[in-house]
Amino acid sequence: MWYRFQRKIAPYVFILPGVLFYLMVTFIPAAIGIGLSFTNWSIITPKYDWVGLRNYERLLSDSLFQTSLGNTFRYALWLIPGVVICSLLLALLLNTKVRGITFFRTVYYLPMVTPIAVASVIWMWIYDRRTGILNYIVRLLGMPPRNWLNSPNTALGSLVAMGIWLSVGSNMIIYLAALQGISRSYYEAADIDGAGYWQRFRYITVPLLRPTTLFVIITTTMGALRAFSQMNIMTQGGPLDSTTTIVFYIFKTAFTDLRMGYAAAVSVVLFVITLVITFIDWKFLGKGVSYDAD
Repeated sequence: MWYRFQRKIAPYVFILPGVLFYLMVTFIPAAIGIGLSFTNWSIITPKYDWVGLRNYERLLSDSLFQTSLGNTFRYALWLIPGVVICSLLLALLLNTKVRGITFFRTVYYLPMVTPIAVASVIWMWIYDRRTGILNYIVRLLGMPPRNWLNSPNTALGSLVAMGIWLSVGSNMIIYLAALQGISRSYYEAADIDGAGYWQRFRYITVPLLRPTTLFVIITTTMGALRAFSQMNIMTQGGPLDSTTTIVFYIFKTAFTDLRMGYAAAVSVVLFVITLVITFIDWKFLGKGVSYDAD
């Protein structure tokens, strides 16, 4: 009797520390943040004044919030296709038997293990107007150099390029593992039927990679919606707020303007947006996706 009880209770005892830790670092702070969104608390005063939905009403007329929301959506819409396409192409390339394949896999994965601060400094040098390698290539092509990070027309796109570089490594590994999990019998049967490479890719590889693609899209979307570090280091939200994302706006509102209550309201809105977009991705892109081994 006691032995059976131990076997039943032991798994819950082992997961209890993890659950308690998750509660302390995620659920409890989230609940506190939701509560703060209904106050006008400033970080420099202990006073909490209940304002109800006033913070949320202000968001409707806050032009900078709307700009940051638009920048975040544009960043995500450019980043997600770039990450999916580049990751899949690299995985297809590295799934072939060529010399030095281990070296190339390591090189492509390096951005993933590079600290974001270091990567930001590297890309600031790449985009530098005078000494940057990108403008060096532009000069070789006979075109004038550009201020990539100092122009509202190119700043956000420049950050998207860096974001793709940072995200491709990990997603390439995920795609590569999925590709190697596809049975060769499918391709052998297609070869017997006379299918070419494009037909095998379209009718075998792409459909069988749908669960992986869905995972990559969802994780990349969540990463894009919370993009902050590169904006903070490389552009500080400029020029002319063209790279002010919603997370950067939350940071600036909370720790520069010291409006913690209002920043909490923006955070709640971001949380709801993330849930809605994730649900839409899962609902529409996940149709027909099966995770069965066979």
